[in-house]
Amino acid sequence: MIYKNLFRRSEKILMSFKWTFQIAIVVFIIWVFFNPQTKLHSIVAISLMLVFYVLQSYIENKALSKFINEKQADHEELISAICNSSKDLIIYKDFKGRYVYCNQIYLDTVQKTLEEIKGKRETDLFSKNDATILSKISQTALQGKVIKKIIKMQSSNNIYDLIATPLVLAKEVFGVLVIARDITKEVTLKSELEDQEQMFRSVLLGMPIATYLKDLSGNVTYENKMATDFLGLSDSDNANKWNYEEKRADEIKNEDNEIINNRQCISREKLITLKNNDKRWFKITKCPIINHEKQIIGICSVAIDIDAEKTSAEQRETYVATLTHDLKTPTIAQIKALDLLLNNQMGPLNDEQRELLLLTKDSCNFMYEMLSTLLSTYKYENGDFVLNYEKCNILSLVEEVGNELDSMLKEKNAMIRINKEGNNFDTECDRMQIKRVLTNILGNAISYAYKDTEILINIKQDKDSIKFEIKNQSSYINPETMESLFKKYVSHAAKFNKVGFGLGLYLSKQIIDAHNGEIYAKSFKDNHNIFGFVLPLVSEFKNVNV
Repeated sequence: MIYKNLFRRSEKILMSFKWTFQIAIVVFIIWVFFNPQTKLHSIVAISLMLVFYVLQSYIENKALSKFINEKQADHEELISAICNSSKDLIIYKDFKGRYVYCNQIYLDTVQKTLEEIKGKRETDLFSKNDATILSKISQTALQGKVIKKIIKMQSSNNIYDLIATPLVLAKEVFGVLVIARDITKEVTLKSELEDQEQMFRSVLLGMPIATYLKDLSGNVTYENKMATDFLGLSDSDNANKWNYEEKRADEIKNEDNEIINNRQCISREKLITLKNNDKRWFKITKCPIINHEKQIIGICSVAIDIDAEKTSAEQRETYVATLTHDLKTPTIAQIKALDLLLNNQMGPLNDEQRELLLLTKDSCNFMYEMLSTLLSTYKYENGDFVLNYEKCNILSLVEEVGNELDSMLKEKNAMIRINKEGNNFDTECDRMQIKRVLTNILGNAISYAYKDTEILINIKQDKDSIKFEIKNQSSYINPETMESLFKKYVSHAAKFNKVGFGLGLYLSKQIIDAHNGEIYAKSFKDNHNIFGFVLPLVSEFKNVNV
């Protein structure tokens, strides 16, 4: 320790008086050479000079090395601060491929300290497979080449986007800088999205219906095999090209704009001419494609061939219309003939004959109503029915229907009580169709009611609507039946040994829905049931097809 301190003091003294000693040694050498009287030999003088210069050079180099080390420490500190603020893994290796420096993110990844890594190679830190990959990258970079590569570390299953570049000084490679970014999540997500897209396209390709996607400009970006024929694309057509038929161009563009502006699906039935000039009916459904930012990026269209169903429906409608017409004609003739008999046009009748004829007439009227219901149902389903709105008083209409069903009331020995809430029960509706609903609901209420009971009708006027509700005492209807009560061909008549074919309530719902109203039913275990509907006071859908 004493010698070290003396050396450092001598070093400081020599550095402080460096120029003084240099001048002194020059003067001394001149004096030696030009003074033959001196006792010192010239060789000794030169030796002293050389010793002094060696000592001075050592001290200067040591001072320079100290200065460089201090600057290098400052640079490393600056580089460390910059690298540690990066989200990437940064590694610096020397010309032998040994670790010199790496940032904190890399240290956290390998779970080691910088002291544990310095001077090590990949073979000291990683498994054989990973070390082989990393060593090969480093060796290639040390040869002066820049490496860009995506690698997967088998030990961690992480995926990195890596770049390795040689560090060059005076045309010599003295190290390698490696920067790597963990892209495991991005690659996994991309792979999942690609799998989902492939699955989606496979599903579309295998679907037995025409399916195609369009961008916001109306260009088809994807279509399955069936859509190729539907769109009229030839084998040479580009997948991004769709030549609109001139006569349908405006119609299609308007539909696309409607979807984009309203952000809702539309469904239309259309007669389409295919490539082979074959005309077929399709049901076309178009929906907006919305991304995660809730922006519309395209339109998905599905076209289902309904030509067979359309033809079948037309044949069925023709058959039903013909059948009902052919059955109605003799039924009306029977009713008129019975009226002649009941009016004593063919001679007087005794009580038994009159009762028998009245029962026969009721059956004919029931047959006539059933045929009318059947025909009306098909008209509603096919959109061929037009509602003719007029001013109508619901209370008067209820009383009129009640009078027409008086014979049913007498058979049950039942009575109707009307409860009114309000002063004005006028509304705008198709009077004949609402009367059909009232006849059906009130007729059912009487038909299923227990004998010798009261049937309560509530009519309530609200600010914007009129509510009709009928309550009778009858058997409980289970929830399963209630859920399907207003569906086609569903009837609970068989449970009570009644005649019914399940179109009355279905047609009633179609009529109320067409009036923008609501129909409902409730059943209670204390053996009473409620059927009713709500109608708006003024309809916004006047004289429209339904």
